[in-house]
Amino acid sequence: MKFYDKSTGAFISDSACDPLKDADASIEALNAALSHYILSVSGWRSVFSAEGDEGRGGDISPEDRILAAAAASAFFRYLGKERPRILLGSDARPTGRLLMEISARIFIALGADLSLLGISAAPEIMAYSKVGFDGFYYISASHNPIGHNGFKFGFGGGVLPGAEAEKVKAIFLRDIDEGLADRMRLLSASVAEEAFSAVLSRHEAVKRRALSYYSRFVEKTAHADSSFLIPFGVVIDFNGSARASSIDVPFLRRHGAGVWCCSSVPGQVEHAIVPEGRNLDTAKRLLQRAHAVDPSFLLGYTPDNDGDRGNLVYIGRGRSAHDLSAQTVFALVAAIELAHAVMEGHRKVAVAANGPTSLLIDEMAHRLGAEVFRADIGEANVVTLAEELRKDGYYVPLCGEGSNGGCIIHPSKVRDPMNSVMTIAKLWAVPGLFGFLTKALCGRKRRETLSSLLASFPRYYMTPAFSPDAVMRIRSTDFDALKDEYERMLTNEAEANMPDGAVSYEVRQYEGCHEEAGMGREHRPCPSSGGYRVIFNAADGRPVASLWLSRSRTEPVVRVMADVRGGAGALHDRLLGWQRSMVERADRSLS
Repeated sequence: MKFYDKSTGAFISDSACDPLKDADASIEALNAALSHYILSVSGWRSVFSAEGDEGRGGDISPEDRILAAAAASAFFRYLGKERPRILLGSDARPTGRLLMEISARIFIALGADLSLLGISAAPEIMAYSKVGFDGFYYISASHNPIGHNGFKFGFGGGVLPGAEAEKVKAIFLRDIDEGLADRMRLLSASVAEEAFSAVLSRHEAVKRRALSYYSRFVEKTAHADSSFLIPFGVVIDFNGSARASSIDVPFLRRHGAGVWCCSSVPGQVEHAIVPEGRNLDTAKRLLQRAHAVDPSFLLGYTPDNDGDRGNLVYIGRGRSAHDLSAQTVFALVAAIELAHAVMEGHRKVAVAANGPTSLLIDEMAHRLGAEVFRADIGEANVVTLAEELRKDGYYVPLCGEGSNGGCIIHPSKVRDPMNSVMTIAKLWAVPGLFGFLTKALCGRKRRETLSSLLASFPRYYMTPAFSPDAVMRIRSTDFDALKDEYERMLTNEAEANMPDGAVSYEVRQYEGCHEEAGMGREHRPCPSSGGYRVIFNAADGRPVASLWLSRSRTEPVVRVMADVRGGAGALHDRLLGWQRSMVERADRSLS
């Protein structure tokens, strides 16, 4: 029997068809496919579309079908329960439907009590997973190109911490042998059509309950109730993302906001997925048109395909639409949340960020009397750090990866553009908050507009995370040795390359949620695969610039960034060029 999503009309599955029936793959083919997988703490990813990176087709190779089944089996066995309650969903990529079908059959065959959510935003499935589920399993490749896909898993509203994710990975890798294809085919074939139909027929009720819970959870995160009003209109370029099937439009309208949207059919992807740079142009055009018709429209966002990121556009001076960089989005939301916490009288207010988050957040937090703590890259790392800080008595209203525009507002464990919109609405909903924030940032109250608030921010010039200059391909596979060579050059060349206003520098090294000050291997937390940060300080100890270096754990690529106080583009380019030169020379010396 064929089943369809009643809200979108999208085909879900045919309970009589087994996608693994004819799937076969040798151990050589499986290992060749596996070599392209990224198995990171933040999720597993690969190019699943048979058409490549930007492939719009939904077909998947036999070896990837088998590996997808093995991934679901590994997560089931990790949970360690005879009949775990598992929540299964997908973003809106073309390959998501087939991967979800394969995963569902494996979970049912192994004995799971499965709830199928279907196409859903990442914050939606993670929020609903808190309601009595033993774990969630989400099929997504986040902001990666549309031909990519993958798996995220966790429980209690967030992805697994690093050590737990490694356990799932170990189970998965142990299973890959000559008999894997036969085992997965037998498992899938053992599912009775009636059992699969029963799960599929409950989809609509599961989705309805999830949306209801998620809506209430967003209100809880914002400390708002049903009477909370959003005093501006919002435009949304859904770009065919999973958010198009989530709460956004009805939620915003219920809280008083006018809404204009486009590309609002899941899968209707019109431009590249990552919500940066030119990919925000559609939202800017839509906002400008909406503002011309109704001046209350002041804000807009474009999510990535799984809907956890949503970078912003806004109406600025001259009534024209502008986009905000990922770093500025994080700084804006963090400043409002920190200011609100300080206004309410909380002590030991802090924010947890990742290593490449701009120094902008440090300066703003200092002016608000708050502290900044940092972890290595990876959403799970900043969430874990925030939880550890709370245990130590800190009040941490949010955490996130500023380099990716990720605002994770407590008690949520995932970034969410709906939370960002609600935070910005607090500027006018909370009496005195706007004036308190602008006075802290620039010494005086300013006109209560978003552009006026942004103009009060300290100026920084930052390398965009998705700039071509931020990625370098290297030959060396020993990141520890690369750091050694990099440090040797840094020691010899720092004085000659010191940025204007700086008199000294310091090094911070990262692993997971840990940060350690100092150069050398003795200051690198095991297994020494994390990021590396150089901070240049003025005579008064205030940071004026920084460099960031990190390596992909699965491919020969490093990421480099520079961050300069004062918005000096020429200085930024000089520091980034020096950073790239050190990496190139270190790599060459090891080859």
